[in-house]
Amino acid sequence: MRKELIWAAAASALLTGCQDASRQYADESVDVALMEPAPPADAAASAPTAAASNAAPVVAPSIAYAYRFGLELPAEAAPKMMARHEQACIAAGASACQVIGSNSSRVGRDSVEARLEMRATPAYVARFRAALDGEARGAGGRVAQQAVESEDLTRQLVDTEARMRAMETLRDRLQQLLATRSGPLEQLLQVERELARVQGELDATRSALAVMRTRVQTSRLDVTYSAAGQLAPDSAARPVVDALNSASYAFMSSLGVLILFIASVLPVLLVGAPLIWLLWRWRRKVRTRKAAEAARKKKAEGDPSA
Repeated sequence: MRKELIWAAAASALLTGCQDASRQYADESVDVALMEPAPPADAAASAPTAAASNAAPVVAPSIAYAYRFGLELPAEAAPKMMARHEQACIAAGASACQVIGSNSSRVGRDSVEARLEMRATPAYVARFRAALDGEARGAGGRVAQQAVESEDLTRQLVDTEARMRAMETLRDRLQQLLATRSGPLEQLLQVERELARVQGELDATRSALAVMRTRVQTSRLDVTYSAAGQLAPDSAARPVVDALNSASYAFMSSLGVLILFIASVLPVLLVGAPLIWLLWRWRRKVRTRKAAEAARKKKAEGDPSA
C-alpha cells in the first residue's frame, strides 16, 4: 500500500510539473526526430518502410478566426439591418450560428450606433460575407471596414489533450488503488483527496479543451452599424454641407446664449424696474416739496426776488 501511495504521489508531482512546463512552453517547435539516435546506414537502406511508419504524425493546424465588419448606413436603415442579421442568425439554429450579444444607441435623429456579436460556422460566415456588400448597397450604405484576425491554437490543443490523457491515467490508477488495496484509514483518505483533486483538474481541462475546439470549429463575427449622411464622404458638396452645418450650429449657439441671458436678466428687471420707478417718484416728490418750502420761506422773509 505504501509503495502504491508513493507511486501515486510521484505521478501526481510529475503531472503537475508537466502542467507548469506546458504553460511556459516556448513558441519554437522542437523536432522529436532530431532527439532520436540515428539508425545504422544499412538498416536505413534496408527498411525504408519502417522509418516511414515510425515518423511523427502530422497534426492539422487548428486556427480560430475572428471577422470584424463596419457598415455605414442611413440612420433609419442601421437598426433594421442589425435586427435582420440577428433574426437570420437565430433562424439558422444554434448549430450554425449563435448570437453572443447586441446593443444599439441613438442620439437625436441622425446619430445611430449599433453592434452585433455572433459565433457561426465557416459555411455561415462565407454566406454572410458574400451577401454583406450587396445588402449594404441595397440599403443605401456601404461596407466601410472589414478585418480578419486569426489565432493558432494547434499547440495548445495538443498540449491540453496530452495533459488530459495523463490525468485520466493517474485517475484510473488511483481508482484501482482504492478498489484493490486496503490499509490505514489515513492513507485511504489521502488517496481519496488526491483522486478528488485529479478529477477536478481533469474536468477543468476538459472544459478548456471544449472551449478551444469551439473556437476552432466556429468563427466570431463582430459587426458594427453606424449612421452615414445622405451624401457620400467624398462628395464634392460635402464642404458646403459642413459649412452650412457649422453656420447653423453657430447661429443656434448664439441664440441659445441670448435666451439664457434674457432668462437670467428678466427676473431682475421684473423686480428691480418697479423699485427704481418708485424710488425716482419719491425723490421727485422730495425735491418738489423742498423747492416749495424754500419758496415759501423766501416769501415769508420778504425776499424781493420771491
